[in-house]
Amino acid sequence: MVLQYKEHKFKHWLVVFFAITAGNLLSQPISLSARKMKSIQIDGHGGQLLKGNVKFEQQGSTVYCNEAEYDPQSESLKGFGDVKIVNLDGTIVTGNTLLFDNLLHTAKVEGNVKLVDNTMTLTTPWLQYNTISKVGWYGSGGVIVDKETKLTSLSGSYNPANKVLYFKKNVVLQTPDYIIKTDTLQYQTKSKVAKFFSFTQIEYGNQTILFERGTYNTETGQGEFYQKFGLFDNEKTLVADSVSINKKSQVGKAYGNVWIIDSAENWQVWGQKAFYTKNSSEMTVVGNPMALQTDKKDSFFIKGDTLFYSKDSLKQQKIRSWKNVKFKRNNVSGTANFLAYNSLDSTFKLRGNPVLWDSLTRMSGDSINLFLKRKKLSHSTMYKHGFISLKEDELRFSQISGDSMTHWLDSNQKITQTLVHKNGKSIYYTREKDTISSVFEIKCTNIKFQFLNNKINQVYFYQEPEGKIYPLELFPIEKEKLPGFIWDIENKPSRNYFSNQFTPLIPKSIYNLNIRKSQIPAKKSKKNKKDKK
Repeated sequence: MVLQYKEHKFKHWLVVFFAITAGNLLSQPISLSARKMKSIQIDGHGGQLLKGNVKFEQQGSTVYCNEAEYDPQSESLKGFGDVKIVNLDGTIVTGNTLLFDNLLHTAKVEGNVKLVDNTMTLTTPWLQYNTISKVGWYGSGGVIVDKETKLTSLSGSYNPANKVLYFKKNVVLQTPDYIIKTDTLQYQTKSKVAKFFSFTQIEYGNQTILFERGTYNTETGQGEFYQKFGLFDNEKTLVADSVSINKKSQVGKAYGNVWIIDSAENWQVWGQKAFYTKNSSEMTVVGNPMALQTDKKDSFFIKGDTLFYSKDSLKQQKIRSWKNVKFKRNNVSGTANFLAYNSLDSTFKLRGNPVLWDSLTRMSGDSINLFLKRKKLSHSTMYKHGFISLKEDELRFSQISGDSMTHWLDSNQKITQTLVHKNGKSIYYTREKDTISSVFEIKCTNIKFQFLNNKINQVYFYQEPEGKIYPLELFPIEKEKLPGFIWDIENKPSRNYFSNQFTPLIPKSIYNLNIRKSQIPAKKSKKNKKDKK
């Protein structure tokens, strides 16, 4: 999702527009020609006035204008009307006036200035050049167009000594694929690195990218962006303190207060570091990560040492969390060492000592699968060493164990039925008028329990049941707990455990997003290019 745009065209056209012929107007005698020439007074001393087809050459560059004044004392020349400078490399500069100062080593073209070089055109009110440093610049607004690319800025300069292009104030770079808006843009033509020094906005398709500072290598596709980075897509948002991306490999990293939103699925993810690939369709988040899926009635929380989230082109979601995993939905909470969710079958898989709690029940097993229906838990399975504990009062617990179990829940997320498969064992308490009266101890290959208000209501035994009923006062203390019984309600994750770790600082656009497509040079089709060939 991040910065998938094509390579900048800085490599060619941003350099050439400053290579104007004034750069060759060095301190040498000027040989002038015109239809008419006469002597005039300029500031109290003699000079020359030239009219009609004024022309002079300097270091291979040819300068034309309708009229010119030459001051031999100051070694300056003023040209007027249809100024045109033609360089040997084919670059042509046109304007209304030319101010050339041989002593100050400057040449300036003013008035409807246009520089044309091959496919690139620069238009600006004035263009100036230092013939010694060879630094060229404009400062009253310029527009550069090259095939499918357009750049506008209030000022611009090029320094050939360090090969740096520098644009300032209202910088807008437009192509058919993306638009960049910033206040200050620097480009190093040798290293191919663009630097952004202030708030920058990149619009790419349906994406908008915002950041304060950054660098981007147009050759390698590597970018580093800092301070209040934000990426906004139709359904996704990524906010971070800084981001590193590689356009070619489509791999990126986000650092510091990372916040990710998938609004289509109502997911939010927090963390301190995120690694993403394939246009942000896959993300791994570390640094105390937390995921939240909001719902009208309740929300689903996940925390773990590592969190993975992905969504493919069919909008199928996958979630993975490793180590110290804790989660909560409605009144059900759980822990595990690994959690996996797949929206294709709406299944959660819990591995590594998974445990589930509600207010009165604890479930555990070597592995647990949870199946959702309409975003609610419909049933679950526990494989190997399945165990369920139900709190009857402060001292007593009904218990069920077996090789595997299947549980069904109602719309209020309460257990309605449990089926025990193989090696079923149970201790459960029976009531009369809501008072515990007796205890049933049973062993059976398969057992089915039916519940009412989280209490065992009916029991069915299949295949060789063995059991005994005790009056409550005669039930042996040593038989009160089946092997594997645990009641550690203090480990149940509470809502407070999933509190937000930080408040994301969401950058806001300061630029107008309403640049019309008609302002961007048209993208040529491959067919046209073939025809041209």
